[in-house]
Amino acid sequence: MNQKPSRNLFPPSRGTAISPGLLRLGILLLLATGSLRAEPVPSRGKPEPYDWVGPMRALTREFRGTDGKVLRLGDSITYANPGSAYLRYGKERSPEQLAVCRWMKADVRDKSSGVWLSIDDQPGGRSHTAASGVTTAQFLAGGKGGLPKLEDILREHNPQVACVLLGTNDLNAQPAPDAFAWNLDAIITRLLANKTIPVLTTVPPRRGKDALVGQFNEAVWRLGAQHKVPVIDYHGEILSRRPADWDGTLVSQDGVHPSAGESAGPATEANLSRSGYLLFGWATLNKLVKIKREVIDRKGPAPAAK
Repeated sequence: MNQKPSRNLFPPSRGTAISPGLLRLGILLLLATGSLRAEPVPSRGKPEPYDWVGPMRALTREFRGTDGKVLRLGDSITYANPGSAYLRYGKERSPEQLAVCRWMKADVRDKSSGVWLSIDDQPGGRSHTAASGVTTAQFLAGGKGGLPKLEDILREHNPQVACVLLGTNDLNAQPAPDAFAWNLDAIITRLLANKTIPVLTTVPPRRGKDALVGQFNEAVWRLGAQHKVPVIDYHGEILSRRPADWDGTLVSQDGVHPSAGESAGPATEANLSRSGYLLFGWATLNKLVKIKREVIDRKGPAPAAK
C-alpha cells in the first residue's frame, strides 16, 4: 500500500469518543511510518573518564593486519556459545550494529572470523582464543588445555581489535589482585606492541567474592587509564540492573557464569536485566560500534614524516 496515511487520524470534534478499532488503526499507521520505533537501550556501565579515542586512532594508523579482525580473548565466559550469540545472530540489531557485525565477520565459520575462533571447539575445553579455567598468567604463557600463548595467537591472527575478559579464574589465585594487575598489564602491552586495540572488560560479580572483584576492577580501570584504552564496564552493567539480586538472575545458579536465557535478544531492557550473556554480547557490540565509528573510520592518513 503506497498511499500516505492521513495526518488526521482521529475525529477532530472534541468530546467525540474514539472507537477501539480506530485507535488500533492509528497505532498501526504510526508504526508503519516509524513514528513509534523503540529507542535503543542506553548503557548503564561507567564510561571511561579519559580520552582513548585519540590514542587508538594513532595506534590504528600503524596497524598492518587485516581490517575487521576482532579477537575475543578470555576464559569459559568467552568460550561459551551464548556469549557471542548476539554478535552472530542477535535479534533486532540496529543497522549500525549489523554493519559492524558484517565488518568483523561475526557469523562466518572459519578463521577469518575472530568470533568463530573464540567458540570453535578444540580438545582440552577450549577454542583457539579462549579456554575454560584459564588465568591471566596461563593466557600469557599458553598451555591451558593446549591454548597457544598470547604471542603465538597474535602472530597467527594479527587482530585489529582484541576484546579481553579475564580474571574470573584469577580470583582463586594468591596474591590475586597484584598478580592479576601485573599479568593484565603485560597482555595490554603486548597487544599495543602489535598495534592491536585492546578492549578491556571489567570482571563480572562472583558469589562470595565482592571485595576481591572490586579490587580486580580497580586494576582494570587503572590500567585502562594508564594505557588510554577502551573499557567495557560489564560489571557495572550488571550491578546497575541487579544491585542486590544479580546472583541467580544475570549470573547463573553456579554463582560464576552469566545466565544464558535470551542470549540472542532482542536487547530490550527486560531481556538485558535477566540474561547475563545477552548483556555481555550487547555491551561488547556497543563498544565495537563506537570503536569502528570513532577510531577506525576516522583514523585518517598517517602523519607526514618530518
